[in-house]
Amino acid sequence: MPKIEFSSDQLPSHLNDRARFRLWHDIWLEQLGNAEMKHAEDKPFYTASKNILLGELSVSRFATTTGHYVRTRKHVANDRDDILVGFYRSPQPQLWTVGNREFELKQGTVVAFNIAQTVSSFTNGLTAWNLASIPRAQVLKLVPHAVNRSATLLDPANPAVRHLERTINFLLDADEVYEDPELTRRARAMLGDLIVLALGARGEVAEIAERGLRAARQRELIAIIEKRFAEPSLSITAIADALNLSRRYVSDLLLESGRTFSERVLELRLQKARAMLSDVRYDDTKVSDIAFACGFNEVTYFNRRFRNHFGCSPTQYRMGTNHSDS
Repeated sequence: MPKIEFSSDQLPSHLNDRARFRLWHDIWLEQLGNAEMKHAEDKPFYTASKNILLGELSVSRFATTTGHYVRTRKHVANDRDDILVGFYRSPQPQLWTVGNREFELKQGTVVAFNIAQTVSSFTNGLTAWNLASIPRAQVLKLVPHAVNRSATLLDPANPAVRHLERTINFLLDADEVYEDPELTRRARAMLGDLIVLALGARGEVAEIAERGLRAARQRELIAIIEKRFAEPSLSITAIADALNLSRRYVSDLLLESGRTFSERVLELRLQKARAMLSDVRYDDTKVSDIAFACGFNEVTYFNRRFRNHFGCSPTQYRMGTNHSDS
């Protein structure tokens, strides 16, 4: 999974702010497209960015002290034709002009815009964005009315918009998603569904996207539980908080999958314990230590659950498995 991270801290420390800005400017032009940028020379230069590529879609986090940013018709003539949904995160307002529209973006503003448009912005201080990108052609197939304007302000209170922001944050920080190609594919589908919903998909398209989103969220939750089940402190609240979701929403999704959170975690812990008890490498490991390694906090509870599930105590299971020839 391509991941691009960059910070001004990576620039040569012996350079002054003007030289550091010019070097970053050249890197920016090479990687992200042409633009005219200026940095106030009376302010320290800073920038940090992270970009995760999910096929033709992407999510990114970006912050810089560069105050002036301009893209003219010349700049956008041969650029990619994508729709960006941007969440403005800086406490300093940004004066923004795209096409023939003017905005004053404040912290919490959400805007969708086509990057193949002329745009200019000014910020007196730090500017910071969280962004999701999708090809405009993909959006037009599903939400033709979404790109009638060069830029559109979206309602931050819209559930789909809020969920999209949480998903962008999650995808930027959840490296486990990118360790599995299938999870990556499903993350891409989930992101696309959310963008479509945030841009105002209606009718059957919205229903299909919502169903796909719930199914993807289900798989995402199950994958995280399967990765973290041995953590003794793991709880449905901890997972909901990590994903910026409500506890009720997570509970409902897991219930729809056929098992509650507790049932799924218990099964995984018991199966791991059985595997360890069957493995001769753990013959000298105490049953209590195996219980703790699998996420159980109490040995008596572990013994009771193990007996109920497998019909014998952990010690009996170990003796029957590893010493059946005795």
